[in-house]
Amino acid sequence: MTASGLRSLERTSLNKVDPNLISAFVERWHPETSSFHMPFGEMTITLDDVACLLHIPIRGDFYTPSSFTEEEAAALAAELLGVSLQCAARETRKQRGGYFSQQWLFDNYIRQCEVENYDCAARSYLLLLIGCTICTDKSFTRVDAKYLPMFRVLSTCSRFAWGVIALVELYDTLNDASIFTTKGLAGYATLLQVFNIRFIFQLLFS
Repeated sequence: MTASGLRSLERTSLNKVDPNLISAFVERWHPETSSFHMPFGEMTITLDDVACLLHIPIRGDFYTPSSFTEEEAAALAAELLGVSLQCAARETRKQRGGYFSQQWLFDNYIRQCEVENYDCAARSYLLLLIGCTICTDKSFTRVDAKYLPMFRVLSTCSRFAWGVIALVELYDTLNDASIFTTKGLAGYATLLQVFNIRFIFQLLFS
């Protein structure tokens, strides 16, 4: 876990978020400038904020994920997660696309540990970890398979700029939430709330 650069994500999530606080900031988000328009000016979440709040790498290789079809995701799971192609295909069909449920990944993590297939167990756990935090799906119950290739070589997955991925995902969810027809905010609400609280304290005590 330490070598992955993601260990801190195990302890950064809040048990409860304040929807009113988050809504107040989301209402002030402008996609055109990727910033919050406040009464005193503009402000935004930066990579330095992500590094300070989540303690994940912000420097390293960039990764542009490509979505997978059901079949492609199943083949990738069979290759990297230690499951049969039939088992993986059942899961992707159930999720109706290139996704795995969080429960399925957790169950596979347990199974792979039991048979001492630790590389596959580690990939399942790490994919589940980012799928519950910085790369949370809108459903809050499944994980996109497009991030699985990042864990192909476990010894090198720490080279990725995970903080950049977290920030891009947050910007995307804020852009979606700023649309009038959107009824809720997806994504990693912990990062947004902790940033808001930190900013409020800085404003009060500066």
